[in-house]
Amino acid sequence: MAGLINNNLLKQLNNIYQLHKKKYFSEQSENHWLKLKKLLNNQQYIKKNTYYNIINNQLFKIPLTKPLFKKDLTNIIFKLDGIFLYFINGKLNQNISDINNIWYKITINKFNNLKNKNNFIKHNIFTHLSESLSKEIVFIDINLNNINNIKPLYLIYINIGNNSNNFFYMSNYRNYIHIKKRQSITIFEHYININQSYFSNIYTTLIVDNNVSLTHYKLITGDEKNYYFNNNEYFIKNNSYIKKYDFLMSNKIIYQNNNFQFNGNNSKLEYKSLSLLKGNNISYIKSYLEHNKKYCYSNQLFKAIVSDNSIINFKGLLKINPLAIQTDGKMNYSGLLLNKSSEMNVKPELDIYNNDVKCKHGVFSGKIDNNQLFFLRTRGIDFKKSQNILLFAFVVDFIQNLCDDDFKKKICNYLSNYFSKENIFNEFKFNKN
Repeated sequence: MAGLINNNLLKQLNNIYQLHKKKYFSEQSENHWLKLKKLLNNQQYIKKNTYYNIINNQLFKIPLTKPLFKKDLTNIIFKLDGIFLYFINGKLNQNISDINNIWYKITINKFNNLKNKNNFIKHNIFTHLSESLSKEIVFIDINLNNINNIKPLYLIYINIGNNSNNFFYMSNYRNYIHIKKRQSITIFEHYININQSYFSNIYTTLIVDNNVSLTHYKLITGDEKNYYFNNNEYFIKNNSYIKKYDFLMSNKIIYQNNNFQFNGNNSKLEYKSLSLLKGNNISYIKSYLEHNKKYCYSNQLFKAIVSDNSIINFKGLLKINPLAIQTDGKMNYSGLLLNKSSEMNVKPELDIYNNDVKCKHGVFSGKIDNNQLFFLRTRGIDFKKSQNILLFAFVVDFIQNLCDDDFKKKICNYLSNYFSKENIFNEFKFNKN
């Protein structure tokens, strides 16, 4: 059965690639296409990644370019004073994006002709898909030493079209972001679906140079018709500080693969990921963090609230190489299971090659404490509101440190709508940073 499904997917992708290469052929994309075919013909690889069986059963199409105006998005995007880039149905829309600005140099290549070898990330089906089927390669460079208060960069990925139960639209993206020298940058990523079933696949490389402060937010919302796949790689140099916040809310499948590499001394990473699943959804969150230099700090916190036959899988590897003395690394995983049919699987790993380090990991999973519910009920609070207060307490540390007030408000509204019609989250006040 697995072989039949596999051949069906490979046949579809082959037809798509043969059409794609007539306009977008490059040696790099061809090389990734051949590696993709090899993986799809590897039955051992397919069996180890069970979620492929779900996507293999689907019929995929490449979406057409759709006209879109900024006024159509007023109510669904954040109100930011920033540089807006709109990625629509697989391409950057240059008509409504802020391509020409004084803070960011944005280059769009039709072909991927990069020759550099990247041995850091272990490629998978989705990275090969992005490299072989992306319609363009987007480079974003920040290198303006004489400008302070650089505006935030707002990346908006939009899928728009006619809804269909018969097929999925597939959009592939390949982006590079290079942040250079003594800059303080905020990046927002927002994923929006408008009236269609979609398969969205993004592969992003971020190069963080010396003395950079980066805050990176990601918000993904969807429903049981949407598939989201994302591979990120971060190359971090000297004396840099990265704060990363991910809010991942129900799609049919969410696959997120983060790869971090410390290639400089005295750098710091704080990463928080919150996943919310319900309605028979599946989420795969992977993290690989490699310390190669001295005196670096990393703290990764993953939380999930799971219900309604949904499954979340966490896999994390923290690798400390011989030169990475006085490393301080932490990984923590916590999950609330709201019913007996929900499931959480965690596999944390430490791979340490020197003795002068402090590293640890922790895992917690469980249900809402009935004693805490009883305590709130005795104070005259009804059952639903009591439950929402405890859910809020579980996620509050993700919200209170958000630096942008409008983004914080949007997140609270999403969480309220997700858990209940009762807007419990807006009853709480947050201390401003």
